[in-house]
Amino acid sequence: ERMKRVLQRAQTALGPGLAYSPAWWLSYGWVNLGWFMVKSKLLSRGARLQRQELTAPDGGLLSIDWTDDDATRALPADAPVMIVLHTVTGSGRESWHFTREMGRMGWRSCVFNRVGNGMPLKTARFNIMGDVEDTKMQVAAVQAKYPNAFLAMAGLSAGSGHLVNYLGKESARSPVGAGLSLCPAYDIEKAFVSLADRFPVVNRVIVRAMKAAWLEGNEDLLQQKDPEAFKACQNAETMFQMFGAAAPFSGFKDFSSYCVENNPMNFYMNIACPTLLLNALDDPVCLPENIPMNFYMN
Repeated sequence: ERMKRVLQRAQTALGPGLAYSPAWWLSYGWVNLGWFMVKSKLLSRGARLQRQELTAPDGGLLSIDWTDDDATRALPADAPVMIVLHTVTGSGRESWHFTREMGRMGWRSCVFNRVGNGMPLKTARFNIMGDVEDTKMQVAAVQAKYPNAFLAMAGLSAGSGHLVNYLGKESARSPVGAGLSLCPAYDIEKAFVSLADRFPVVNRVIVRAMKAAWLEGNEDLLQQKDPEAFKACQNAETMFQMFGAAAPFSGFKDFSSYCVENNPMNFYMNIACPTLLLNALDDPVCLPENIPMNFYMN
């Protein structure tokens, strides 16, 4: 009943716009995705951000990119805050397409940059999905800056899985009042197994970006920590292989043990705040067959 009321209010607030239909020339999924990538790249050049850096207990470097445009600066201190968890190799700048209008809507926004995303590694630790302990530290920094603000959190693609992990692990302890999971892959043990076979170009682009984010410029640090794992990361040809190869740098011996603590399907049932999950049936990465329909029916 509660969700019905939420949907009814959303429909009233947004009107016909809630039923999104792309322009006719963007109706084909690949064209839509291509245009989105071009548009995002162009918009990112105008990103107006202010970075707040944080140091984790182990010396790892985290950051928060705060939207810093005129509309946001005019907001009161108690304006609600939208926290964004970026894509697998994203950053505040690359999330500008999502945050750039929030100030005009009365929301302050910020993007939580994970260790190694847009910043050099200071220690031989990174987590492709994101580390919940790091996110707790970032949330605390937001609370310290705006103690009277309502907090919401949105996860984009890989960030959507991390959102579920954070909200599920923290449950009622989290100060976040609402969650939005965009394009979740659900069970990461299975989600990317066949991606390289079905969409080899998409797979290559993502794997190349993953290696650029965490391996390039960090070779000596990672090799010194675990030369075997570093070589496996270098040799990885698929997203699935990269997840497994990088597990030791997240503190786990292999992908199976990594999934115990990082698979969103292990924690979703403990989420305590209202959370919306949204998928596109033509998503080339978070495939529609990954959606556990019984999850929604139950």
